[in-house]
Amino acid sequence: MTDLYSDLADARNVLLCAPSMSGGEAEACTDLLIPSDPGAATALWVTFRGDATDCVDQWVAEIDERPAEAAVVVVGESPGSQPDGVTVEHVSSPSDLTGLGITIGELLSEWETPPVVCVDSLTAMLQYVEVETAYEFLHAITGQLYAADARAHFHIDPTAHDRTTVDSIASLFDAIVEFDEDGPRTRKRHLLE
Repeated sequence: MTDLYSDLADARNVLLCAPSMSGGEAEACTDLLIPSDPGAATALWVTFRGDATDCVDQWVAEIDERPAEAAVVVVGESPGSQPDGVTVEHVSSPSDLTGLGITIGELLSEWETPPVVCVDSLTAMLQYVEVETAYEFLHAITGQLYAADARAHFHIDPTAHDRTTVDSIASLFDAIVEFDEDGPRTRKRHLLE
């Protein structure tokens, strides 16, 4: 695995295009999420398909310590257990993108350290909202993340959507990580246009 965090140092918002349950998705997610000084990091997870404990456990499995500050926004189902020292917020409806945006904005405004962010997954979100609605939401959220000086990546399963949908969503991001038989391949915005 390449060091995606370093390779994409100048990319603030990255689209991680990987088929769900693919072998490289979890490893690439961890690589994009964990900075060079993980113990001092602020981390935010937004999950449509997991719980707070799953998110934090992925980090701890790699680093063996938690980030200095951490929050998880669980969208949809019950938020599950709440790990010690982690703020857990819940947005009950996956179609409530306004509520989700407000929750993310409030968390971002609380932190002094720019966070690393994982949004998992846009494929799950697109089961509840139209592509145009998702695009508008993502445009607003990526703007908030830029303003907070965050580094974020967003998961999408390209096999679950038509090419037009993926290309439309991809246009909002600084870089894309895609997988082929040789592993992850990165494309930065100047190559996307």
